[in-house]
Amino acid sequence: MKTPSNRRSALKTLAAGSVAFVAANTLSARVQAAENLMETPLKGKINHSVCRWCYSSIGMEALCQAAKKIGLQSIELLDPVDFPMIKKYGLTCAIANGPGGGFGIEKAWNRVENHDQLVALYQTRINEVANAGYNNLICFSGNRGGMSDAEGMENCATGLKKIMALAEQRKVTIVMELLNSKVDHKDYMCDHTAWGVELCKKVGSDRLKLLYD
Repeated sequence: MKTPSNRRSALKTLAAGSVAFVAANTLSARVQAAENLMETPLKGKINHSVCRWCYSSIGMEALCQAAKKIGLQSIELLDPVDFPMIKKYGLTCAIANGPGGGFGIEKAWNRVENHDQLVALYQTRINEVANAGYNNLICFSGNRGGMSDAEGMENCATGLKKIMALAEQRKVTIVMELLNSKVDHKDYMCDHTAWGVELCKKVGSDRLKLLYD
């Protein structure tokens, strides 16, 4: 038996209205849940942290106040100048920022010509992190720039070995970040797990770990 066209249209309208009603209510529930988060204390089973650079437009003290209010434990990728402020609010730094000096994601340990400067900068930063009572410090491979992954790995291992004795002594873990070179970090060398794991094996220290973006 065929459904009359006017009945079929009515059913379609009713179905569309039902879907819209469900979607609207789902969205409303999500918005309400987000608003309630500010008033609902976290259970403390997960250590929540936020990256400083994501909120660079917010003053450091305001960020600390907001982080404390919603139950975060850490603000990460900070420089030593920011350590006193997070201590003031009872926060920690899950992983400290690299030492800068013109070095970062694109220019780092995979070039031997960078090693002398990087070693000096990282030795200073390791001591700063340890003195503040923190124990993780980020580092990067650098971009390929035509270099083979094998050569870059050897170069990274050679350079990082020069700071591992101090890192071990001060109990600071050097953390090599893996980044997505297909999306937003084009040409970055440490872009897959196998490379990072092999680098850790070559360095041979428990104080070198991997961080996934």
